[in-house]
Amino acid sequence: MNIIKNLEDSKSPTCMIGDGVNDALALKYSSVGISMGAIGSDIAIEASDIALASDDIKNIPYLLYLSKKTMKTIKLNVTFSLALNFLAIILAMTGILNPVVGALVHNLGSVFVILNSAKLLKTRNNLDLHIKIEYEVTNESKGALIV
Repeated sequence: MNIIKNLEDSKSPTCMIGDGVNDALALKYSSVGISMGAIGSDIAIEASDIALASDDIKNIPYLLYLSKKTMKTIKLNVTFSLALNFLAIILAMTGILNPVVGALVHNLGSVFVILNSAKLLKTRNNLDLHIKIEYEVTNESKGALIV
């Protein structure tokens, strides 16, 4: 916990992965806390930001990939919605778009956002990523996991 707190105080982003009660404070203090859900204690799952359903650390690269893909999808959806609504407002102000068609355009935009987001459900863990795990033992880290 002290190592995580010192890193956070020095404005270094940290990610803590843990599974037990002794990890709960470090999970809470870190920028991102990931608990191993299957064997993790309830307090560790509650203290973390992300709870993995499996206890395989090899899923961390997939988690990072999926989160980046999710953020791209969110940004695309917000941009599309704002652009479509802005265009519909301009067309409505000029009289080209009547209220009924405007409502249909708005609903079609919502359907697009939902369908675009649903594509994330097809994302599978097909990544052929291999992570290198090293244990670096120093006076400071005392066995911290460096990935």
